[in-house]
Amino acid sequence: MKDIVLVFIGGGLGSLARFAVGKFYMQWQPGFPYATLTSNFLSCLVFGVVVIAGVQKLNLNYTLKLLLVTGFCGGFSTYSAFTFETVELFKNGQHNMALINIMVNFALSVLGLYIGFLLGRLAFSL
Repeated sequence: MKDIVLVFIGGGLGSLARFAVGKFYMQWQPGFPYATLTSNFLSCLVFGVVVIAGVQKLNLNYTLKLLLVTGFCGGFSTYSAFTFETVELFKNGQHNMALINIMVNFALSVLGLYIGFLLGRLAFSL
């Protein structure tokens, strides 16, 4: 039961962070889904830091991994929104924008994870 509560709390915090990022971008109402892109990038960055720093260097226990990786990163990243926004771009005839969205989301998510790995190593190599 404790594991479920940790995932629930982490997911709630991640969802609130996702909501805040969405609110931030709403003030400009961009034509490109920057909020989802930003959330996915930052979630992968946090995931990378937690995996390297938390798991390999600090030896975080299972419950903290559930809270941070499964919960927070799961609630913060948003594959379903990415998919919906991409389909909407295609439906609206914005094929180039949809393809750019796919490529940039993938590239920045991989880059975010890699940067997270580097930051995790850097933080604990000093």
